[in-house]
Amino acid sequence: MKTKENALNLFLSACFLLGLTAAQSVAAINFPGGRIAISHDGNNYDKEDYKPLLESLEHDADVEIMGTFTEGGPASHGMKALKESLTGKAVEGEYIIIAGLSSGENQATELLRKLKLSLPEGEEAVRIQKTTYDGKPAIVLCGSDEVGLMYAFLDTAKRISWAEGSDDLFAHVMDIAEAPDVKERTVSVCTINRRYFEERLHDAEYWAAYFDMMAENRLNQFLLIFGYDNGQYREPTFTAPVYPYFMDVEGYPYVKLSGLSSEQQTQNRESLQKMIDLAHERGIEFGVGLWDQIDKPKKYPFPARDDIEAPADLPRNLIWGLTQKNLVPYTKLALSEFLETFPDIDLIQFRMHWESGIKGDVALKFWKEIFGMIKEQCPDIKIEARAKDVPDETLYDGVDTGADFRVATKHWMEQMGMPFHPTHINKANQHDRRHGYADLLRYPKRYGFKWRLWSGGTTRALLWGDPEWVKLFAEGVHLYDGVGYEFNEPLYFKMNGSKHDAPTTDLLNPEHQYTPYEFERYWHYFQVMGRVGYNPDTPADVWEMEFKNRFGEKAGLELMEALHLASRVLPRIVSASYLPSRFPSPQGWPELQRMDSLEEFAEESKPSDIQQFASPKEEAELIMRGAFTVRRTPSQTSQWFLQTAHEILERVEKAERGLGDKQSKEFVSTVTDLKMLAQLARYHANRLQAAVRYNLYRLSGDLQFYDKAIDLETRAVAAYGSLVKAAGNVYNMKLDFGSRKSLFPGHWKDEHQKLVKELAALKKACKTARPKPDITPVSFWVREGDDQEPPLAELDRIHEAPLNKALKVSANVEDPSGVKFVNLRYRRVTQFEDYELAKMVLNASTGRYEATIPASFFEGQYDVMYFVEAMDTVGNGRMVPDMEAETPYVIVHVQRKEK
Repeated sequence: MKTKENALNLFLSACFLLGLTAAQSVAAINFPGGRIAISHDGNNYDKEDYKPLLESLEHDADVEIMGTFTEGGPASHGMKALKESLTGKAVEGEYIIIAGLSSGENQATELLRKLKLSLPEGEEAVRIQKTTYDGKPAIVLCGSDEVGLMYAFLDTAKRISWAEGSDDLFAHVMDIAEAPDVKERTVSVCTINRRYFEERLHDAEYWAAYFDMMAENRLNQFLLIFGYDNGQYREPTFTAPVYPYFMDVEGYPYVKLSGLSSEQQTQNRESLQKMIDLAHERGIEFGVGLWDQIDKPKKYPFPARDDIEAPADLPRNLIWGLTQKNLVPYTKLALSEFLETFPDIDLIQFRMHWESGIKGDVALKFWKEIFGMIKEQCPDIKIEARAKDVPDETLYDGVDTGADFRVATKHWMEQMGMPFHPTHINKANQHDRRHGYADLLRYPKRYGFKWRLWSGGTTRALLWGDPEWVKLFAEGVHLYDGVGYEFNEPLYFKMNGSKHDAPTTDLLNPEHQYTPYEFERYWHYFQVMGRVGYNPDTPADVWEMEFKNRFGEKAGLELMEALHLASRVLPRIVSASYLPSRFPSPQGWPELQRMDSLEEFAEESKPSDIQQFASPKEEAELIMRGAFTVRRTPSQTSQWFLQTAHEILERVEKAERGLGDKQSKEFVSTVTDLKMLAQLARYHANRLQAAVRYNLYRLSGDLQFYDKAIDLETRAVAAYGSLVKAAGNVYNMKLDFGSRKSLFPGHWKDEHQKLVKELAALKKACKTARPKPDITPVSFWVREGDDQEPPLAELDRIHEAPLNKALKVSANVEDPSGVKFVNLRYRRVTQFEDYELAKMVLNASTGRYEATIPASFFEGQYDVMYFVEAMDTVGNGRMVPDMEAETPYVIVHVQRKEK
């Protein structure tokens, strides 16, 4: 084919050199203004080789992409995406794309060396370089492995898709040299409801789309969790254990899942294997979570013997045939056969405390044998042990196998809190292994560490996406050299409260649905969790262009900023305006829950980081004493909520005004969520203030505080009413995310009705309330003068220290009203400890405040952490580092000799 004027000719030379051979393949794709020629094999070409290849193409040639990379592998997936991005393009001129792996000598590596650029190294690394070749615009795509090369293809494909009209095809392509900041970036999906799960399990198109989304966003690990819950809150857990769902185990023909045929078993096996294959084709590791090994509702206890027939009224989805006697031997054999059936599984995660169904001394021997069996049968598989209530002995048994063994623990209880690890967790969970890292970060380091973000407990339905949150979160993942993070997909708990045969409810009402699959609604959530985890400095145009393309240039950017702001609301609620009883996901849903009545909230509300935030009760006590704190008070958090709500709604209004009546379904849905989150912020702003006043009434007996509490609660209820109004008819009236209807009502309207009733009762009680005979006078300290800001403070950031030597820390602190005190807080990096306090003393010669952490804190078992508190003479206080901008403490790594 001779090059025609205004035709687009693309030569794609994929130089993978994986030791395979393939015949040269050429193809042509027809375009309105010309054609793209594609040719690639394992050879290198001189520039004179282009002409005969292009001329050999026939006008009606079929599109066929072949090459020396792994057939059906990640690079192949990336190539297909690149081809699709070129479809429909009619661009003037000729363009060249050259691709290859850095592990071989090929045209891509040769060009990069000529340009004096380094080749990508390590797993999943990427190099994209714009240049010219033979006087024509060219791009070099190079990956350190097939996954890295896939990322290069996918990034280029997306950027080419942004080119419009006859613009430069490579106009949006950027020079990029990237490697993963966080190694494992995991999405977890739960199999809570059988019907809902099977609708997805058997839909290969669903999983192809899901894994396409993951690959594009550089999410490289998928975890499918079986056996969640233990029948405590709902009907039987149909995959506890999971083995009968996929196969019969030799020697245990009576262990069955009721209501499951052998044909269904076969279909289940085939569908799961298809999922694994689809993930691997996109460079995604596939893991399974085997959480519960037995689930027995009280109505159907363990049978006394193996051979007892199942009762006639046995409900569907119940595992029958397991006894206390055969549970352990069955589980060992079943797990072995499960791994034989699915040999391509990359990771297996266990829940190993009492909820697994295997308890006490039996558990110690059981898990030791299980770890050994897995290592012998699948030497390369990764093993994750969830930390909750697991003894050291079991963890070390896993380590001693020599497997890739890691501990997986919660990041911020079972909700999404602030992006950093809590400065100080609640006292109730301080000495267990439930909330976070507990005492597990000890040296010498023996096991890997994985940080598990229970985002599904918080972001169940509403949109979320904040690059800055993820950036700080990814920084914290490196604590204890963490191998990565896992987060729950949105809708993780969908259908949790329904029977297994109940019809699946849609999230949005039919007239407001706009995506083929519900997960696609959360594209920005997956985008920031993957791309920012891979590279904290990901160019912002990755999401800016997506918002522009979906909503228009001006409206898109306004909505993007509004969503980033709105995504900070829920973490702040969890951190500062929350009930400890909502710690577990089965009890907590901050998107919707009112957090009980005002009286209960005022009494029970406690921050989930008690070092950063004060509770309503604590602020009331401070006011009674005329005292101040460096922690953020509910009054300050209230102002944060109000300001954030204002900024969200301001941006939403600009976006609505810019589009007028040209609003897509996605625009309407997005704006709905943003308005709801803004009103939720206003609700908590007023509820926190109401709780402080109610506590002041309790402490002082002064009815004026009761009246003020009612006034503020009235505003809170009105804000929640505005939230309901914003929701309109967009959402299904029967949202199903939990089994306890008192905690998980079907819609925000239900919760609002409870608030209205509680407010009426509160007003009624106020009418008959009488002041205490001995009212304690309360005097609010009004700051005099213009100084409303905390002291300016600059702190030493010492990140390494020698063994067994004291560490001096200094800070420069200034304030126009004068400095009242500067304190150094420090402890070892174990949540079992409280912070020590050392008063920092001003050194006249340096002008800096100084204090020393004793040598005993650097004995080597733990690293050390510290921060500074500063207060001026008029009551303005702060902590440094500041949580609004960075991780609010400094981690000091002790320089020890590692084995």
